[in-house]
Amino acid sequence: MTIVHHHTNIMTPTPAPALTNGQPVRGQYMHSANGRKIYPFDPRGEEININVVAHHLATNNRWNGATQHKRFKTRISYSVAEHSVYCARYIRDVLKRPDLELEALLHDGPEYVTGDMIRPLKHDPRIHPVIKPLEDSWEKAFADRFGLIFPLPKEVKMADEAVCAAEAEQIVPKHPDEEWQSGKMHDDKHVAPYEIQMLDAYAAKEFFLMEYEDAIRRRSNFHALPSSLDL
Repeated sequence: MTIVHHHTNIMTPTPAPALTNGQPVRGQYMHSANGRKIYPFDPRGEEININVVAHHLATNNRWNGATQHKRFKTRISYSVAEHSVYCARYIRDVLKRPDLELEALLHDGPEYVTGDMIRPLKHDPRIHPVIKPLEDSWEKAFADRFGLIFPLPKEVKMADEAVCAAEAEQIVPKHPDEEWQSGKMHDDKHVAPYEIQMLDAYAAKEFFLMEYEDAIRRRSNFHALPSSLDL
């Protein structure tokens, strides 16, 4: 699969954080792919850079890395970025809700900060009350930055489940001696009609950014700039 896309260098700056006495006072920080700080407990929509989001999601594996392409043995990583594109296309083409395309594409946007925690951990009652408020705060920041519906509409979850079902069917190994129904945490009544490519990280980043630029240009009002102009 050949993807040609010219986006800005990863060093595109994000807005500098507010300073007090020359130093940020926003708690602990994380590193981002463009060399800026991310303050996980102080999300601000104006600081979200789509190129950085794409980079982080493209290097963030789904299924805790338990993936393998059935035909191409060298393809072992499957990114949140690629997953997000399939969700956007499903909501647009299958659910016939092109108005929610950007919501679907960016539904896992907060994972550029939190990472992709698999469901058995994420929904455990010992963990969920801690991670859910953090995810919600970043979901709100994404909504502010890109003009998304908050909270996300149910159709986004429907797309997510259908793509998840396609992934489970195509790229998640299952030993025949294991029983796979009890304890299953995804709904596979509907399966997205896409071949999961398992693109490498750079190709997945480009794939995501192309979908972003297509989606945002189809919205009635731009709430964020295309990545090529995102300064």
